[in-house]
Amino acid sequence: MSNDLKQVIENYNESGLNKLIVKLDHVAYRVKMGERIPTMQAMMNLLPYREFKNFKILRANAITTCIKLHDTSPVIVISEGLNEDSIVEKYCQKYGSRVHHLAYLVKDIVKVVEIQKSRGVQFTSDGVIGSESEGIKQIFTMPIGTTNHIIEYIQRFGDFDGFFTLNNVENLMISTAKLGKA
Repeated sequence: MSNDLKQVIENYNESGLNKLIVKLDHVAYRVKMGERIPTMQAMMNLLPYREFKNFKILRANAITTCIKLHDTSPVIVISEGLNEDSIVEKYCQKYGSRVHHLAYLVKDIVKVVEIQKSRGVQFTSDGVIGSESEGIKQIFTMPIGTTNHIIEYIQRFGDFDGFFTLNNVENLMISTAKLGKA
């Protein structure tokens, strides 16, 4: 193991993040228009996933479908644009259809963001999206330079039984609009 990698691991462990990040919650794809259903079909043909939730995100001109394997994580999330002006379609025109982000369930999102900002991590929004009263808070990091994918931190509260809220999905998607620009 290189000294640089050892230093990253030491810094991470010292930060306390290892006690705050629980597990992989979902994997999200952004695909070109017309590819959402074939992507779902391909995955459902390989594994016993089933359609779980759908969100039409009007302000982003997009649709998002979640598929789930039994009652386990990670859920697979697939988003496609509804027209050429969609945030999702613009992203796909720039980067291609691909994994957009990996989302991790955390114990305290405010603390995770605070630690990550102190470590130089940048986010797509100025603050956490959602609230405890809504039952969910989420935030995206800026893309990782080598792979261009994003990390999402997500915290659910109390008896929240939804996977997302439409408002959160919409605001998260809008926070990435600048990423699809040339």
